[in-house]
Amino acid sequence: MALLTGFLLSMQAAGVVTSIWQNKGAQKMIRQGRDMERAATEMNMAANNYEFQESSLESMKQLRQNIGSQIVAQAARGTGAGTEGAVGSLQKSISASAGDVGAKRMRMLARESELRAANILSGLHTLKSETDLGRRMSGEIFEAASTGLRQLESSALASKFGFGK
Repeated sequence: MALLTGFLLSMQAAGVVTSIWQNKGAQKMIRQGRDMERAATEMNMAANNYEFQESSLESMKQLRQNIGSQIVAQAARGTGAGTEGAVGSLQKSISASAGDVGAKRMRMLARESELRAANILSGLHTLKSETDLGRRMSGEIFEAASTGLRQLESSALASKFGFGK
C-alpha cells in the first residue's frame, strides 16, 4: 500500500509540474499576442500620422496653386497685388486652407486617441488573462497539495514515519 501511495503522489506531482509548464506556455502566448497588438497599434499610429502629413502637403500644394492662380488673374485684370481686394481674396484662401488643415489634424488626433484607448483596453485584457491563469494555477497547486497531504496522512508511510493519524 505504501508503494501505491508513493506512486500516486509522484504522479500527482508530475501532473502539477505539467500544469505549471502548460501555464508558462500559455503565459508566453498571451505576452506574444500583446506584443503583436502593441506593434500593430504603433504601426497604425505611424500610418495615421503619415496620412495626415501627406494630406497637409497636398493642402499646401493646392493653396500655393490657388494663390498663384489668383495672382495671375489679378495681374490680368490690372489689379495690383497689394490692393485691398487682392489681399482679401488671398487671405480667404489662406484661412480656408488653415481651417482645413486644423480639421484634418483634429481627425488625426481623434484617431490617435482611439488607437491609444484600444491599446489600453488590450493591456487590461492581457492582465486579466494572466491573472486568471495565475489563479487557476494556484488553485490546481493548492488542490494537489491538500489532496496529497490527505493521502499521505492516511497511508502506511505516515504511521511508519510517525506523522498523520
